[in-house]
Amino acid sequence: MSEHPTPPENGQKMAPPGPAANYLLLSAGSIFTSMLIAGFIVGYFLDELFDTRPILMLACALLGFIGGMQKVIRLTQRLDRVVPENKND
Repeated sequence: MSEHPTPPENGQKMAPPGPAANYLLLSAGSIFTSMLIAGFIVGYFLDELFDTRPILMLACALLGFIGGMQKVIRLTQRLDRVVPENKND
């Protein structure tokens, strides 16, 4: 469930992100925002359906916030690359 990048060992360094990382980071903000807005919209329609005005909207917005944070964390973990010390072929 939680995939953490392996930390670099003694002789390894972290590689700088490539040019594609800019597009990856640009999409992170839109993914987070869309998850949050989707939570509000689903909660609003559930509130209209069950006549519980602010409760379900706030609960779904909270779930959208949590889901958005998880997606952004997974997306940014792709930037962590470890470069091996020796590149002998």
